[in-house]
Amino acid sequence: MSPIAKNLAEEDLRKIASYFAAKSWPAQSARPAPPPKGIAQCQPCHQPNFQGGPPAPRLAGLSYEYLVTSMRGFAANERTNNSDMPKFMQMLTDSERDAIARYLSDL
Repeated sequence: MSPIAKNLAEEDLRKIASYFAAKSWPAQSARPAPPPKGIAQCQPCHQPNFQGGPPAPRLAGLSYEYLVTSMRGFAANERTNNSDMPKFMQMLTDSERDAIARYLSDL
C-alpha cells in the first residue's frame, strides 16, 4: 500500500479511511476450528479475537491468501514493516503458518 498511499493527499486519505471505517465485517457463517498451534503468540498484539487495534491490525476474516503470503514474507525476511514478526514467523513451520492463516481467515 505504501507506493500507492504516499501519493495521496491527506484529505483523500481521510475520506478513504472514513469509508472503510464505516464498513461492517461479514457475519461469521460457521464455528471456527479449534485454534491451531502457535496462534497464542499473536493475541497480545492483534487482540484476543484478532480484531486488531493498537499496536497491530485486524487479522480475523482477512483472506487466506493474504495472510499466508504475509506470514511467509515475514519468515523469509522479505516483509520488513514490523521488526518482531520475522522472529515469530520463523519459529513456525510452513504447515503451522498455513493452519494459522486458515483459522484466521475463517473468523
